[in-house]
Amino acid sequence: MRSNNKHGLGIRDWGFVLAVLYVVLGFSRASTAQKYTFDEVASGLKHKDAGTRLRAIQILKDADYGEAAVPIAAAVADLDDRVQLAAIDAERSLFTTRVVPRRKRIGLVVEVRTVAGGDAAATGQLALKARNVPPELLSSLAVALRDNNPRVRAEAMNLAALLAPFACARESEPCSQIGNALIDNINLREAVLRRVAMQALGQLRYPNAVQALSDQFSYHQKGPDAMAALEGLAGIGHPISVSIFEGLLGDSNADARRFAVIGLARAGHRDALGKLQDLGQTERSDSVLLAMHYANVKLGDIDASLKQLVTGLDNPSQRSLVLGYLLDLSSAKAVAIAESLTDPSPDVRRLVADIVGFSRNPAVIPALEAATKDSDPDVAAAAQQAIERLKL
Repeated sequence: MRSNNKHGLGIRDWGFVLAVLYVVLGFSRASTAQKYTFDEVASGLKHKDAGTRLRAIQILKDADYGEAAVPIAAAVADLDDRVQLAAIDAERSLFTTRVVPRRKRIGLVVEVRTVAGGDAAATGQLALKARNVPPELLSSLAVALRDNNPRVRAEAMNLAALLAPFACARESEPCSQIGNALIDNINLREAVLRRVAMQALGQLRYPNAVQALSDQFSYHQKGPDAMAALEGLAGIGHPISVSIFEGLLGDSNADARRFAVIGLARAGHRDALGKLQDLGQTERSDSVLLAMHYANVKLGDIDASLKQLVTGLDNPSQRSLVLGYLLDLSSAKAVAIAESLTDPSPDVRRLVADIVGFSRNPAVIPALEAATKDSDPDVAAAAQQAIERLKL
């Protein structure tokens, strides 16, 4: 909220007033001591000169002021690729508390992404600040997802995959726009981009994508495209995909088995629980066994499996997978998960605070308030951030 000073700015919160004219007029930092308001600086985003628009984006990004997300959103669909890329980067900065791990880039445009892409997204979700994502940004990302420049599309996909799972927890028109734009990207010539699009559809859990993803899986059967389509289907977990998932439980590929288990769990297919538990007796893949613990909780409300998942937070090799499962379970199991805010491991306490902060369940706020007094400063900070997110 802005204060009522003459500039209309909350200096204590974001320190935005600058002794510069260079945003609007391109002057040097030392040339003036005149102060400008947020609205005046934001007006630089509409300037006909692309360099001025770029400078305005940089200043708004550096100010880290939440209200800047809306005016910058318009620049995400700018006609100049440089402005678009800067705007996407600025929006990422406005919504993340720390650097989100980026995937390895190939050549000029795209990035390597394994079939575990959704796990990286879960880790990235924990970096989100306690800020509401405006619908204007989601709509602009949908435009950028259809841009002629593959690099713009790639960056838009990255940001959509980061923001949409949280922002689209409730159905909205801008979220449908993103989902439809991602479906359009499934047939791209750039292989990595179409795979990222399929994975992102799973993270968004966009039900209208089921047919397109099923067609891709049926066509490819094996290989990276098939796995990306399967990951998307597993993320959505639609009941009509149950036959696909059941047919893959005995597949030789551990990732295929893991996605099959996840898909059955998210589809709410309780009839599969007994078969999954039987398969667990002979399963040797740790990643598939973790998925089975997730399914046990999702389908059978098994407390022992929930505790096993929380324990996995203290294991770096399992952490990214476990985060995704617990984030999904948090809305129904927030209170039970919050019991681990007293775990001996500070890493577990910190991650549990992060997780329940996405639960939308205010019942965990008292436990989080106690955790704000944790002896570990990172745990205390995570608990405070979680409280702020729950109060959005």
